[in-house]
Amino acid sequence: MQEEIHSASTFFSEEVPKVLDVLTTDTKPSWGLMTPQHMVEHLIVTYKMSIGRIKIPLAVAPEDTEKNKGYLVKDAPMRRNVSAPGGNNELQPLRFDNLDIAKGKLKEEILKFEEFRQQNPEFHAVHPFGGSMNMNEWLLFHRKHVKHHLIQFELIADYA
Repeated sequence: MQEEIHSASTFFSEEVPKVLDVLTTDTKPSWGLMTPQHMVEHLIVTYKMSIGRIKIPLAVAPEDTEKNKGYLVKDAPMRRNVSAPGGNNELQPLRFDNLDIAKGKLKEEILKFEEFRQQNPEFHAVHPFGGSMNMNEWLLFHRKHVKHHLIQFELIADYA
């Protein structure tokens, strides 16, 4: 488990910043409705959720959370075109003036999360599908989730 945590941390400190620098407003998704900026802003929300700054209610039956959590933390492909919690599949209004500002904010949120995780290893936050998750579970979820969206925009290779 420690090796997997280290691998996920390295992914965020070394690979993700470089890949985000390549993302432009002209980058097209392989699936889904999101624009590059919508995707980046969506990831920002999940980072805020993981440290308790945004709370989204549980979207599944409590008895399903443990099974879901196993799926959410496993480094394997995510299902594509999954409905947002609450079933609203409309694009949300953009919060930032442009993609570059949003990418900078995402990089900041990734660093804030890592600092928070180091300082609060026992902290738990609710994931709408996985229920209460600790910081290492959130780290592994973020790796899966970010990879999913980087694959969506063909910024990294799909799982082999």
